[in-house]
Amino acid sequence: MTQLDCASWATTQSADKLALHSIAVATELLLKSHLLRTASTDAWNRVQIGHDLDKAARYAERAGLNLPSRLALVVDQIHPYFQRGGFQRDPRAWPAGFADDACDIVRELAQAVYNHARQDAHGS
Repeated sequence: MTQLDCASWATTQSADKLALHSIAVATELLLKSHLLRTASTDAWNRVQIGHDLDKAARYAERAGLNLPSRLALVVDQIHPYFQRGGFQRDPRAWPAGFADDACDIVRELAQAVYNHARQDAHGS
């Protein structure tokens, strides 16, 4: 089961914190995988980005990834909680439907990462 599969399942169980934590992990892994393939090393990512989803998105975009237009909305909402471990500690209630929407947006990100890698592999 992938992080996005876990997120999708969690949304059906009204477990928004679990869903959004999985979405944050998936977002980080997708953005960093693009950076590793195109522009950076794992050591650089660890030092310069850490778990900062906003930085990861900005660097991935600079490295040629076409980000989904609504990804910034997801990152703005979940980044502060993800970076400081708030999904486990924070009692925040999330807006209805946000986890579902975030999952769809991060699936768009996964497709963008895949498409970019495929274009590079085929030289177009």
